[in-house]
Amino acid sequence: MKDKLIDFISDLMSVILGIVITFAIQGMIDRGHDRKEVASALDLVRTELAANIEDVDSLAAYLRQEKKAAAYFSEHRKNLGACPDDSLDYHMGILFADASISVCSDALELLKNSSQFQKIGDNDLSMKIIRAYDSCTSIAAGMNGHLSERGERFERVLASQAPGQFSFGDRASTREFMRSFLRITYGAYSIQWLANQPDPGFYSDVSDVKAAIEAIDRYLHRK
Repeated sequence: MKDKLIDFISDLMSVILGIVITFAIQGMIDRGHDRKEVASALDLVRTELAANIEDVDSLAAYLRQEKKAAAYFSEHRKNLGACPDDSLDYHMGILFADASISVCSDALELLKNSSQFQKIGDNDLSMKIIRAYDSCTSIAAGMNGHLSERGERFERVLASQAPGQFSFGDRASTREFMRSFLRITYGAYSIQWLANQPDPGFYSDVSDVKAAIEAIDRYLHRK
């Protein structure tokens, strides 16, 4: 009887130990799978944030050109006849170019919706990622706000004159277009307003975005 009890307990312990080992192995497999999924999701976030930085930098470069173009016309508003044709074409093309920016957050939404965000296990990293996307959204809103205001100012100038006043197609009419534009008080004021804008770096600071990318790199390296 004693031997049977010992055998039963031994068999039971073997079964329990087998179950524990099975669950432990499965847990290790699941954790490894989760780490791979988190790493893949964070890599997408990193790629998206880096792309957002490139877009911000590209538009900031354009806005610097816009500022210089406005300064050019402000400086030469009284002697446009002496300005080279190619310079007039270039600077006018900058001022009246259509421009805007949109930043992406698809990778962040995927990270949230797939429940991988909770599996990161690093609150500081999570907060840096959220802050980075908030920063991208804020920067884009500021840049688009500036471009929208520029467009409204220019449209107000154009609408103040008779139809056809500002039509142009060749270099001679391009010169006349700007001459007419600058003769209007609000037109000259709008150009001066653009020339006096702060450097785009003042409202396109991507330091939070770069901090998030660096934190992701450290996390992926650590993992």
